[in-house]
Amino acid sequence: MKEKIRIVISIVISAVLLGLVVAYCIRTWMPTELLDWALWGVMAGMGIYAIYRIANLAKMLGDKDNE
Repeated sequence: MKEKIRIVISIVISAVLLGLVVAYCIRTWMPTELLDWALWGVMAGMGIYAIYRIANLAKMLGDKDNE
């Protein structure tokens, strides 16, 4: 049971991170400076990682439900 709670909390934290990244990337669409482009790219990478993490955690949660 504790493992399921940990997975759900991790999914929620990753979803909040994804929401913050999406909001940042929309707010700073098409930056003009090189540093801004680098920061935008890092944030986009974090968003992709958050999606990957949510998918893996959901798979783990599905495996725990089958047990």
